[in-house]
Amino acid sequence: MAFTLVGVDTARIQAYVFRSNRVREQVGASYVVAQATEAWAYEALPERTNARRSGPSDGWIIDDDRWIERDPIDAELLYAGGGNVFVLFRDAIGAREFVGRLSRRVLAEAPGLRLAVARRPFDWGKSLARAIEDLVAGDLAADKRGGIRDRPLLGLGVTAPCASTGLPAVGWTPPYSDEPSRPASAEVLAAIDAASAARDRERAALDPGESVEFPLLVEDLRRKKGEESEIAVVHADGNGVGQRIADLAREHATPDQNRLYVQRIRRFSEEFKRAALRAQRATLRLAPVEARPEGSRFRPARPVIFGGDDFTFVCRGRLGVGLAVAYLEEFERQTAALPDGRGPATAAAGLAVVPPHFPLARAYALAEDLCQNAKAYRRELRRRYGRDLSTIDWHLAPSGIGGGIGEIRRRELTAAAGLLTLRPVTVGANPVDAKRSWPIIARAIEAFRAEGWQGRRNKVKALRVALRE
Repeated sequence: MAFTLVGVDTARIQAYVFRSNRVREQVGASYVVAQATEAWAYEALPERTNARRSGPSDGWIIDDDRWIERDPIDAELLYAGGGNVFVLFRDAIGAREFVGRLSRRVLAEAPGLRLAVARRPFDWGKSLARAIEDLVAGDLAADKRGGIRDRPLLGLGVTAPCASTGLPAVGWTPPYSDEPSRPASAEVLAAIDAASAARDRERAALDPGESVEFPLLVEDLRRKKGEESEIAVVHADGNGVGQRIADLAREHATPDQNRLYVQRIRRFSEEFKRAALRAQRATLRLAPVEARPEGSRFRPARPVIFGGDDFTFVCRGRLGVGLAVAYLEEFERQTAALPDGRGPATAAAGLAVVPPHFPLARAYALAEDLCQNAKAYRRELRRRYGRDLSTIDWHLAPSGIGGGIGEIRRRELTAAAGLLTLRPVTVGANPVDAKRSWPIIARAIEAFRAEGWQGRRNKVKALRVALRE
């Protein structure tokens, strides 16, 4: 029997989330992205399906080459995870209606967010695993690369620019804290509308503690009495998660394995998400609880993108490297028993420590660049050593920056003797180059905190000058 397979993904997520430089708007935008491939996708499914708002069930509805006649359904939600949704529809009409419902909702409630959608016929007598793999690598990837590019209307007649994005304003932001009302684009207003629901979602998933919150104002992250005011933007990404999913597909690449494949990929997706959330929750709870003058309490760290193998958060600058290392270690612990039996997953992280008024969108772009640098070092070690290791790279930007991390280091951290940094480093012991590991870096930091160096900032700066010379 011929069905229709539909795949949905979101395109350019980071550009959408970090279009604004305000934390509250980034948090709301991140929530909108998550809704598009979770709750909204479930709610766009036909009434007669195996999943609604609660997500996919554990049962497989298809029996041999037909839908079960005693309990006919119109669609089977195969799995949802990592920002992807895959659904098998009884016919092309149901698939088209689903895509239409979801697209209209995204256009109405998430202006500026672009969905990538692909669909193709599927014969149950063929391999479902291969069909999904082909859909991802073919039609879905092509739609993400091409498709209809964003061409926002840049204003007609007299318009005011949005204070956050520079796009034409369509309204005014509601007053918040000490911020005055300001002109805002449709994207910003949608993000602000979602901010309250976003906080409910993050509290349910990441629970910062009783009567404690993650701040929505960047001012809470900037300064603690007696400390510097830098902000750290951290971006972490799991290593080889797509490969593990592809390996599951190859293990169930024949038509008689279709049911088992869906069951295993669902279980892996759900277990991985739970493990990642546990690691993210444990990491954020390491940030110390602080009190505002009026008595409310908060942690000087705030998640922006979370729930999958991508984890982005901002925090006080002094906490950045420690929290990033803690996350990578916790991520390995929490993913040690994933149901695919391949052992713990590793991750790479990049973080940028920037001045207090530095644009967060640019800081995130640098953190993402650093994360890719860490991933490249991980791949090099894997080729030489044969096993996965978590890696991290970071950069302290005392002023404005330009170019990628490679250009910055050639310009600022290169002397006649060579590069003045050992980064990226491994989180655990480095089997190839022992000195390029976080334990060695941590020992050096402790040495500079000891008597003779502690509090002598001028002496530390002089050492840096001498090393460069």
